[in-house]
Amino acid sequence: MRWKILELLRVQSPEHLSGEEMAHHFRVSRTAIWKNVQSLQSAGYRIEGSTRLGYRLLESPDLLYPAEIVPEPATEMIAASPKLIHHHQKVGSTNNILKQLAGEGAPEGTVVIAEEQTTGRGRLGRAWHTPRSKGIWISILFRPPLAPQEAPFFTLLAACAVARAIKTNLPALDPGIKWPNDLLLHGRKFCGILTEMKAEADLLHYIVTGIGINVNCKEEDFPEELQTNATSLYLANKKKNVSRQKLARDLLREIDLLYQNFLAAGSMPILTAWREHNITLGRTVEIKTLQGGYQGKALDIDADGALLVEDEHGTIRRFLAGEIALRP
Repeated sequence: MRWKILELLRVQSPEHLSGEEMAHHFRVSRTAIWKNVQSLQSAGYRIEGSTRLGYRLLESPDLLYPAEIVPEPATEMIAASPKLIHHHQKVGSTNNILKQLAGEGAPEGTVVIAEEQTTGRGRLGRAWHTPRSKGIWISILFRPPLAPQEAPFFTLLAACAVARAIKTNLPALDPGIKWPNDLLLHGRKFCGILTEMKAEADLLHYIVTGIGINVNCKEEDFPEELQTNATSLYLANKKKNVSRQKLARDLLREIDLLYQNFLAAGSMPILTAWREHNITLGRTVEIKTLQGGYQGKALDIDADGALLVEDEHGTIRRFLAGEIALRP
């Protein structure tokens, strides 16, 4: 009920709305209204109360509550209702929580989002620094009717969705995707993606894609060892704050659209979108894999999402995974 009360206050803002009117509207007692208003105030909403006039909304926090970030109009598959969004103030890892929910039968499109992660992870088990309420730490559950070999496309899909959502909110910025799972601004990383799955040899049970975006992080929010390599949308946006709520809504909408296209038309729409935003192709790259290091020119990605790299002798190798560094 508190979110419905919030909507009424938003519609009425900046005027007051009496507790009696809301009680009549919801067919509850004025005490119930008062308790829900108190709950909203505890959640960070500045709501002014007057015995004579009632309540009015003065300010909303930039927190990622389900009612604030569910796309409107509703998406078809991803976060289609607030009930599919699980919001946490503090978690170890959104991916871990969502994998547990997936194992318990959570439906496709379920989302876990947190204000803070304490054990966020990137590729190869690296820690992902997550200052409280300054980024978007989110995981999305997919249950596609696909083979396990197609799971890498979900990293590409998520990267494209992030790039598109940022262009919608901050047209002056030009985020670039570094294969396979990083997004950069001015050569510095601001977003990482981690895709995990549960599968058998030929049966995909589910995919969980985690996305971490540095949104309003300042220089001092990064550990000293990351300050030369990491950035945020705030820093790239001339040190102006960015609405996390709007960015999260647009991100979920872009993921939903790209996922629908993927199911309907295969990988081509994802590959086309990825090529549009990539900063990898045409560059000299150094790739580290479990088998060793390799250097060459990144030519393209193939129909499976693998990176094609040509060495100085003209030999082309195919990489489905690896640690990559871009060279001039």
